[in-house]
Amino acid sequence: MNRLLCFTGCLAIAGGCALTVAQVYDITTFDPASKGPWAYRGKTTLVVPKVAKGSITLDGAASAAEYGGFAGIEVVPGLGDQGAGNARPGAWILDFPEDRVWDGPEDSGFTYWLAHDDDYLYVGVHVKDDVVVSDNPNAAFWNDDSIEIVVDALNDRFDNNTDNSKDAFGGHCYVNYQGRFSAWDDAAGQISGESWATGVNWKYGPNEDIFGFGKAVAGGWQMETRFHKRLFEDPARGNKLKDGYRMGFNIGLDDDDQQGPSAGGWRTFDLEVQYFWANRERLQGYTADLVASLTPEAIAGKWYLFDGSVTPGVVNSTGRLAHGGTGEILFAYDTPKRGRILFVTATTDGDNAPINADPALIALLQARGYTVTVFAAGGSTPESLRTAAQGQDVVLISETIGSTSVVDPAGSATGVFSLKDVDVPVISFEAYMFDNADWVERTPDGSNDFIHWGNSGRTDLADPAIQDGRDSLFIRKPTHPIAAGLPEGPVQVYNVLYSLTFGLPSADADVVASIQPDGSYPTIFVYDKGDRLVDGSIAPNKRIGFFLGQNAVPSCDWALDYADLTDAARTLLFNTIEYCLPAATPPTLAIARSGANVVITYAGGVLQSAAALAGAPWQDEPGIASGAAIQPAGAGKFYRVRQ
Repeated sequence: MNRLLCFTGCLAIAGGCALTVAQVYDITTFDPASKGPWAYRGKTTLVVPKVAKGSITLDGAASAAEYGGFAGIEVVPGLGDQGAGNARPGAWILDFPEDRVWDGPEDSGFTYWLAHDDDYLYVGVHVKDDVVVSDNPNAAFWNDDSIEIVVDALNDRFDNNTDNSKDAFGGHCYVNYQGRFSAWDDAAGQISGESWATGVNWKYGPNEDIFGFGKAVAGGWQMETRFHKRLFEDPARGNKLKDGYRMGFNIGLDDDDQQGPSAGGWRTFDLEVQYFWANRERLQGYTADLVASLTPEAIAGKWYLFDGSVTPGVVNSTGRLAHGGTGEILFAYDTPKRGRILFVTATTDGDNAPINADPALIALLQARGYTVTVFAAGGSTPESLRTAAQGQDVVLISETIGSTSVVDPAGSATGVFSLKDVDVPVISFEAYMFDNADWVERTPDGSNDFIHWGNSGRTDLADPAIQDGRDSLFIRKPTHPIAAGLPEGPVQVYNVLYSLTFGLPSADADVVASIQPDGSYPTIFVYDKGDRLVDGSIAPNKRIGFFLGQNAVPSCDWALDYADLTDAARTLLFNTIEYCLPAATPPTLAIARSGANVVITYAGGVLQSAAALAGAPWQDEPGIASGAAIQPAGAGKFYRVRQ
């Protein structure tokens, strides 16, 4: 660690320029119970791209190109002066050891990448570090320069300690800067300890389940490691790390600057600082033992949220190693879809944004292959929403928005849906804008009548029959493309008892699903282009009310949680999106010479290139417009158009 205080700026002899100081965040002032981006879903939910099998080489040179376009995530303990005269934390920092020190980003900070192929999950890191060292045995790599990884493989979000919970799949491990593994005894060639995948007879090595490679470089170190997917897949549960599977994941860094006792230094521990990308708000007390003690009714109603069994929203030091403290990663689909979606959410500003189920829903759509543009309705104008909708294949409106944030004039209870006349399909989870869009009957003053639209499970509904929480809806039209693959009758869409959105549309609309078995209270309804809305106007394109609900007092008074959705719910969502998308255009590709240049003309998909037809990764070519002339340079390339 370089003990050098750096100043930037200038000093004028007479007036003019004042001395400015480049601030470094004092990590000893960090409150481990504080909440920053590490604590919330909106900033700790990611998509893991799918890459070709064998396309990643463990050489320490991780990059977005090699990792399927994954934009490296930077994790730095402290951030500089933000304009208020104080530096601030940029990651969650452990309050140990007492004499911890951090001298700035060049002392310690890292960027990481994630990707997966048919067999492995890959993790690559580039670390800034002024002293690179590893001089402890594997089990004590937390004292050295290493990364820490915590995996909640079954995504149970338990409040446990992965150092002693003996997870059968996933768990807690360290990988040092050289790529060596904490739970492997190098000398004995066998597993050491019980903190990692105790249900799998795994091995470490170049051709085994786990392997890593790292090296010191100028200014720090670089390392890549891979984990066989069987370390996270429980045969009894049938979970597979593919096609949108969601898994708890956290990554942190340990920094040893040779100032501790092993090197005769001045500090009490080898460990200089430990910090993590995620330490989410969790349900303290939500353990495997608690869940095992609950009745099915208590689980379905989430009684533990209200009877004092758990404490919600907790962030502290123990959370960094708990399932509940991990962030979440969703694995990209093997066969991606294509389409442009405008996702309208409440807000994108601040550490806690987006909220509720939106971060995971956005990630799910991205994992499916859609291009998702996120639009913040809060504080927007009608014109800005209309502008954002241009060029999109479908607009999806979240239940998190305020219903009057998408009307014209903005904020008016009697305003008109801002996209009413826009020729783009719209899917809405938000029942309380159905009236403004004239999908259902209005009230004169714009107040909610809880008769023609609303969400079930709440006592202010006019009909007591739907004031309870539900886990199922009723498919009424199984022949409709939105219901494809699902039977007529009850279909479970929630893992718990929750709220269903409903609206009473005009006779032109198709009712695909309803809350009640007799078809009353439509919870998925569809206006096709040209259908007549309730006010007599004509739908300029598809308009769809979708069942995803929201807080409902008193039956289900909690925010919509992606974890509560079943596979059938996701099927309905994907079917609804696909129903809205334009018919796919068969891809075309032509390459011709034009003097010394080459002209590439293509349509119906994304242009990609590769150095070879087999073994080399295909990369998008966003810089090559169809019909553009390019000058050949370097080695030859192969091109394709991917839908």
